[in-house]
Amino acid sequence: MPWIGASWVLRLAMAMGINVALAGVSYKLQALDRSGWIAATAIGTAVLGFLGWQGYFLLVLFFLLGSIATRVGYRRKAQRGVAEEASGRRSAWSVLANGSVAAACALFSVVTPFSELFTLAFAAAVAAATADTLESEIGQLHGGPTFLITTLKPVAVGTDGGISAAGTAAGALGALVVAACGGVIGLYSSRLVPVVALAGLAATLIESVVGASLERQGHVGNDAANLFNTLSGALLAVGLVWLMS
Repeated sequence: MPWIGASWVLRLAMAMGINVALAGVSYKLQALDRSGWIAATAIGTAVLGFLGWQGYFLLVLFFLLGSIATRVGYRRKAQRGVAEEASGRRSAWSVLANGSVAAACALFSVVTPFSELFTLAFAAAVAAATADTLESEIGQLHGGPTFLITTLKPVAVGTDGGISAAGTAAGALGALVVAACGGVIGLYSSRLVPVVALAGLAATLIESVVGASLERQGHVGNDAANLFNTLSGALLAVGLVWLMS
């Protein structure tokens, strides 16, 4: 394949070096545990190596927004019993659940003839991960009326499948920020910003349905639901582009 060669080996080696360092900083700042450090290095290397700085910018943006949202009001969320475990430090499973689809899309953008389509799917997966994290963390922080997405019956804050006005607004804003940044930095055409934003938010709402059904019944865990969320975002973006064509 044309992408296999000395130049690509060097590019990936440089990307790995950068990610080992940056993930190490995140580990020191207690945003990742040791396994999360390794997983983040692998995902970051794939994204930076295959999509360049534009793709990597979106990935880092997700990580920063998600980490900030997790840390803000952590004590209050902990008192409610809804905070992330391990003081918000992300494990390998959490990192992979939110980033493996994006990394796969970055790879496929290089090894297949559908570079633009997989680049858009990558952005939508990142937008979905951002929307889901912000929706959950901000919704749990601000509380307020929370309803089960499948029945609209009131439920306690932090319930799987529960949605609130504050959380949904935060998720929508997160997806829009990621989508808009991707358009501004030239990762894809600015006309596709609404596609990425809509796919990211819609995927998060679909994931809430999974949370309200399969996750509440114990059939899937949170990491599996997050993986489904990012995959849904990628597929929805592809579907929307197909409908527009």
